Amino acid sequence: MKRLFLSITKGEEIRFLGHLDFLRTLERAVLRSGIPAAFSEGFNPHMKIALDAALGVGVAADPMYMELRLEGDMTPEEVQARLSPQLLRGIRIHAVREAAPEWPKLINFLNEDCYEAEGPVTGPVDPAEIQAQTEAFNGLDSFLYQRVTPKKVREMNVKPMLTEPIAVRVEGDRAFVRFSFLRTRTGTVQPRDLWKILAESFHMPWTPGEFICSRCGAYHREGGLRVTPFDEGAFPAAEKAEAQ
Repeated sequence: MKRLFLSITKGEEIRFLGHLDFLRTLERAVLRSGIPAAFSEGFNPHMKIALDAALGVGVAADPMYMELRLEGDMTPEEVQARLSPQLLRGIRIHAVREAAPEWPKLINFLNEDCYEAEGPVTGPVDPAEIQAQTEAFNGLDSFLYQRVTPKKVREMNVKPMLTEPIAVRVEGDRAFVRFSFLRTRTGTVQPRDLWKILAESFHMPWTPGEFICSRCGAYHREGGLRVTPFDEGAFPAAEKAEAQ
């Protein structure tokens, strides 16, 4: 059974398509293309297709990574050529790569997400004050935040989850924040959390909850270095064994 990794886009046109609907959309495109996708066994077989993460509703992504297993033999170039015409507007294939059986699943390999959030400016903009508040947040060693939901209150330390200093800019009547989060097995801070923290605790000129967000990168980060599943040497042990 052949494994393929695909680098795709979830674009602006389908930003508000939920995770399961997006996955079903991809499954239907694969079926229309005639690609020999593999299915699970049993009374209710499912296509062996998976995304690298479940994005929240309203989050676009470029790139997003997808794994597809094939029953038949087909080259990555043939898969891209046959699948591309079947995709909706807003979904585009950047590249397709054959994955070795021993390579980890994408959801286990990727551990860092980079985002850009943007929303309307709702008050006076003082560039010096925005810079000072950004530096104040970046200079903290820790920041405890309580995420309140109908079922529970969860306290988390935001700063260890951020891999780099955040960057804030204002262009016209729009504010933009760029940041990177680590993925953890116990969960992580969400873009909406950071947007709210900056508005409420650091007096940024926007309203909590009034923003859209795009994921602009997903990586495996280790020792200060980051790679994507399409970088040469991304899976060094497996690639070395394959070459021998």
